[in-house]
Amino acid sequence: MEVNSFFRSFRPEEAEEIEKGVQVQSLFLGSHRVRRMVFDPGTLIPDHRHPEDVVTLILEGVMEMTVEGETRTVGPGEVFLVPLNTDHSGRILGKRVVALSFSKK
Repeated sequence: MEVNSFFRSFRPEEAEEIEKGVQVQSLFLGSHRVRRMVFDPGTLIPDHRHPEDVVTLILEGVMEMTVEGETRTVGPGEVFLVPLNTDHSGRILGKRVVALSFSKK
């Protein structure tokens, strides 16, 4: 695939397990990163932070997400923002969760 192409595809063989129960595929488009994340049922996402703003769209499944002390249950079609350097954590409720996240590199 051409490096400067406007189009990219997620490739299953490029999935990386970044933590137990969390598989991630990353695409870089200009100055943006898009990640497809698949969380196994029951996965706990430990408290952590990122050096960039991250916007996440839930495509499938339901999760409980805590961002800087505020906890919400989010499901398909819902979006949440994690501002840069903000503590956040979560847990997967029921079946697996598939989500897309967007950030700048």
